[in-house]
Amino acid sequence: MTEQVTGQKSNEPSSDEYDVVIIGGGASGLSAGVFTARYGFKTLILDRGASAIQRCYSIGNYLGFLAIDPTAFLKLARGHAQYEGCEIVDDLVVEVEESETESEAESRDRDRFQIKTQDGHELTAASVIAASAYNADYLSGLDEGSFHEAGTHPVECDEATGRTAIDGLYVAGWLSGSPHQVIICAGHGARVAKALIHDYRMNDGFWEEVAKYWDWQVEGGTYGDESWRKHIDDWIESTIPEDETVSEERRERITEAITTERLGFQLSDEERKQRTKDGQALIREHLLDANPMQTYK
Repeated sequence: MTEQVTGQKSNEPSSDEYDVVIIGGGASGLSAGVFTARYGFKTLILDRGASAIQRCYSIGNYLGFLAIDPTAFLKLARGHAQYEGCEIVDDLVVEVEESETESEAESRDRDRFQIKTQDGHELTAASVIAASAYNADYLSGLDEGSFHEAGTHPVECDEATGRTAIDGLYVAGWLSGSPHQVIICAGHGARVAKALIHDYRMNDGFWEEVAKYWDWQVEGGTYGDESWRKHIDDWIESTIPEDETVSEERRERITEAITTERLGFQLSDEERKQRTKDGQALIREHLLDANPMQTYK
């Protein structure tokens, strides 16, 4: 594992511009970060203060764990997010503002939103996921103050996807009205991240069927031969909407993108073993070694 995979928060962001800024480092925010970072988005998670998870004495209904200490769970989840490429910084967001953009292309740039923090950082991002559980007052200035009323909960959004009336702004976890259970919030964060990825792909020229994205891994050698490539070509051709005109250049670009993406889903035996080894190291560091009384005999 790299030195950045600590399960701890850092004090400073490495940059002032990101593809995705996630506000809140609980189950929903960290889960969303895993998905956006794995997709390739430069992702920053801003998290200050105690997560709602830490109000629990023990987590007993998270699949695969009969009992897990909330602090240990958060360190393990942070380590996973860092492993996939997220930065996690100990800072509080005080304001989110939307840039004035003149075109759809500009709205996908990293200066779409301005994020100001308690420690004086001024950051920009193409997309923002609000996952802070209790307080969303930092959103109260959006849309000339009409988007969200300070002191209220939840934030108005489509609960299934986290989409809001402001393009590029999403809400995840309890702040969206999702049930306040750790495993449900983690799943909701993943769904919101997938909605964000879908919207990005649609804006990038993908049509509905090919804009859908699955994050999964297959054994190396599963994809890549001529019959597979023909299958991809035929499938993409079959998904083009009848009421939409798709140029040859656009179709070829999307075909190349999908082909490259699917080839990237392959995992060699060595890569799988390394990820397994790294995952076991995270568990030893944050669960077993930190809680020797819980070590399996």
